[in-house]
Amino acid sequence: MSTSNTLNEKPTWFNSAAISETLDAREMLQAGQHPLAEVIKRTSDLQPMQIFELITPFTPMPLIEKVNANGFSAYVLAVSDSEVHTYFCKV
Repeated sequence: MSTSNTLNEKPTWFNSAAISETLDAREMLQAGQHPLAEVIKRTSDLQPMQIFELITPFTPMPLIEKVNANGFSAYVLAVSDSEVHTYFCKV
């Protein structure tokens, strides 16, 4: 799942009721902090089919690639030009 076209297609595993945790990283990013360590920490505790939601002002491709390398699938939903929701699930 490395192309944005694939990331933007709603996967069969996506179910908003399965979102177990959300991190709104917009303020963190605005302060110059990177949410990667926090995202890795939070996703590592997920059970299969639980979903972690990350909110950012852009599609965080390098972060998505790192989390994908840990065995997670990703789905990206652009809510607006300045709000992107990225969902991670261990399927």
